[in-house]
Amino acid sequence: MQIKDKRAIVTGAASNLGLAFSRELLRNGTVRVVLIDNREEEGKEASEKLNLEFGRNRAIFLRCDVTRSADFNATFKDAINILGGLDILINNAGVINEADFANAIDVNVTALIRSTLLGIQQMRKDSGGKGGVVLNVSSIAGLWALPQLPVYSTTKHAVVNFSRSFAQPYHYQKTGVRVIVLCPGLTEANLDDFRTNLSDPEVLQKYQPQRVESVAHGLVYAIRCAQNGSIWISEQGKPVYEVQLSDTLPQKTDQVEEQLI
Repeated sequence: MQIKDKRAIVTGAASNLGLAFSRELLRNGTVRVVLIDNREEEGKEASEKLNLEFGRNRAIFLRCDVTRSADFNATFKDAINILGGLDILINNAGVINEADFANAIDVNVTALIRSTLLGIQQMRKDSGGKGGVVLNVSSIAGLWALPQLPVYSTTKHAVVNFSRSFAQPYHYQKTGVRVIVLCPGLTEANLDDFRTNLSDPEVLQKYQPQRVESVAHGLVYAIRCAQNGSIWISEQGKPVYEVQLSDTLPQKTDQVEEQLI
């Protein structure tokens, strides 16, 4: 998909990755971006900066707590009315909160599922839409076990599997909406969140944090080139790369077969 002249929504867009995503979309020609976030002061400041950089009314901020379903439904509808439709949806809102696992699930999983369904409903071809792209932001922690952040890792695994499930031909052949996943590694912007939640922050010394701008470049590449259902990793400031996950069950070993007999 070409990004020029497209309309986009970005959740969790008031700062850090979400703001970098919004800026990169506008830099690549998106006609307008709606930024959704519950941080009003930061969100207004972000949209003002983007409008100064790219032109008046190119970025519109809407305040919303994505965990409040009725509010989010209404906000999403407002965003569609502002944009006059939708082509690109970036589900970026997320938290690291090991102490309050219910909140982490509400933000990282439930709200993302709700947003994905709303976006597909708006863009699906079998209901009069033109198709489009939903990019769900997971994490490298969504691809392997992270013992120090089990709740966060679990929620990000859920993002990966939900996205892959909705990208199957059963859905895609009806909707024409690509669902893809971006899994960023550690960024400079979320170092403090990781330090706060990790029992042993020294583990971070093994990882090289990257700039959010690097991840944003990878997001644009994925929107343009990624196949439906694909998973992309952005780490250490390097170009994004695709990873393949198996769609089949692991084969039983001889030892397991002997135990079953």
